[in-house]
Amino acid sequence: MLATVVGLRLYLHLVHVQHIYPGGYLVHHLFLGVLIQIPAAFLLAFGTRHRVLARVALGVGTGLILDEVVYLVATGASDTDYVSRTSLAGSAVLVSLAAIFLLVLYGFHRRRP
Repeated sequence: MLATVVGLRLYLHLVHVQHIYPGGYLVHHLFLGVLIQIPAAFLLAFGTRHRVLARVALGVGTGLILDEVVYLVATGASDTDYVSRTSLAGSAVLVSLAAIFLLVLYGFHRRRP
C-alpha cells in the first residue's frame, strides 16, 4: 500500500498529470484500484493458494483508492491539484491511518488463542 502511493506520487511529480479519456470518460486510478481490490478481497475471503499475491493486490488496490479519494474530496480535482500540497498531505495522512489500522488489527489477530 505504501509503496503504491509513493510510486504513484513520484510518477505524478516526474511525468506530470496525463489523464486518460477512453470513450470520452476520464478514468481515475480510483477505478483501477477498485478493479484490483474487489477480486483480491474475494480471493482472501474464500481462500486461495495464492494468498500472498492476493494480499499484495489488496494493498496495491487500497493504495490507489486512498490516494484518489483525497484528490477527489479535498481538492478541486484539477490537473494541478494532483500535485498540490493538500493532495499530497491528505494522501499521506489517509495512508498512514490505514497502515496504523492494519497494524492494530494484525496485533489483535495475533493475540487470539
